[in-house]
Amino acid sequence: MAVSDVGDLAGRLAHSWEQRDFRDLLSISAITIGAGSPTDAGRSWIAPTDVPNPIALAGGIPDSLTVPVAELRESLLAVLAEERDDSMAYGGLVGFEGLRESVARRQSMIEDIDLKPENFTMHNGSSGALDNICNAFLNPGDIAIVEGPSFSGTVRTIRGHMADVVETGIDEQGTSVDGVKACIERAVADGKRVKFVYVIPDFHNPSGLTMSLKRRLELLDICAEYGIMILEDAAYTELYFDEPPPPSMFALSGGQGVLRMGSFSKIIATGVRVGWVEATPEYIDALSRVRFDMGNNPLVQRALARYVDSGALEPHVERMRALYALKCKTLSDRLMEDCEPYIKFIRPAGGFFLWVECIGVGSAELADAAAKEGLMFPTGSFFFKDGFESDTSHFRLAFSNASVEELELASERMNAAFLRVAD
Repeated sequence: MAVSDVGDLAGRLAHSWEQRDFRDLLSISAITIGAGSPTDAGRSWIAPTDVPNPIALAGGIPDSLTVPVAELRESLLAVLAEERDDSMAYGGLVGFEGLRESVARRQSMIEDIDLKPENFTMHNGSSGALDNICNAFLNPGDIAIVEGPSFSGTVRTIRGHMADVVETGIDEQGTSVDGVKACIERAVADGKRVKFVYVIPDFHNPSGLTMSLKRRLELLDICAEYGIMILEDAAYTELYFDEPPPPSMFALSGGQGVLRMGSFSKIIATGVRVGWVEATPEYIDALSRVRFDMGNNPLVQRALARYVDSGALEPHVERMRALYALKCKTLSDRLMEDCEPYIKFIRPAGGFFLWVECIGVGSAELADAAAKEGLMFPTGSFFFKDGFESDTSHFRLAFSNASVEELELASERMNAAFLRVAD
């Protein structure tokens, strides 16, 4: 084919495709759920501001200065030197056996139950675990019950699988079981199937609340009655400040009807991108049937197995607990000093987040004013499926990655923002 013929073909192709509507090619999912936001992906972000060195309390990520770089580097180099061939091959559908063994041993101690490698499948973080669960168990039109508020990325994932998201309330004791039951009864009356209830029982994102033992038992009971799975997101469980949270719902149920999602993202670094599903073997088998990604990064998984087995992770997590406790106390104390007439909140007992209610001021108006002062954070509307229709009075502050000094300055800037907009 001559060069001129190639040029003519390219011109005809361009003309042909320009006449078509690109949206005709998209799946219903790609059309309906939109592009998402940085909050959906757990990323921090900076709004437009003229203030130099703005402070972003937006992304739920670990303190970047405390990532165990030296230990991880040592583990990676050891894998490359000693396991080069295996670490450079495809990873398989359930992940590196050595890491599954390491996670099983560790989770057995944490949860005080007997877990084996066959109880685990490794994923691209807990977000990859959730996507796999949705692939395995959700059909279009099924219902998933979530807490309102909840992590926006989860809601987006469920919607991407063409399921319906129904919210139930949350209070100081955790998920409203009465609300869950009401959602189930409405679905049954409408002839619809509720497949699972998604909860973040420990140091909830965004509210910071922890579900009581009583609520956990009640939720397990009602879901068992109706044959509905519980998706237990344990991303923050280890990051308690003083006392660990109540037993996991997986442990309480003996694994019956519960899929528990865990991750190294919050206890090491989000960029590690390794998480897992903890479940009984028949669930793990079902998940493997709908995986088509040829597995996750075996190099990183092998390095993590060495790091975990070395014993270095435990003291690292202990240091993180103390650091985040200090950061939470600093931000909470300073906000009460600087902004007390305008805010109220419940101090969390662990995790990354402070969920704050505005008094007499709308959260969107406050966020705009705060950006002008050089402080950024997401409003509560990001964490409800209907956005501003559901919440106009809350905002979330992520204290995990900011320094103590930045948190003190953030409180001063919050005070200035309130003074801009308060009556």
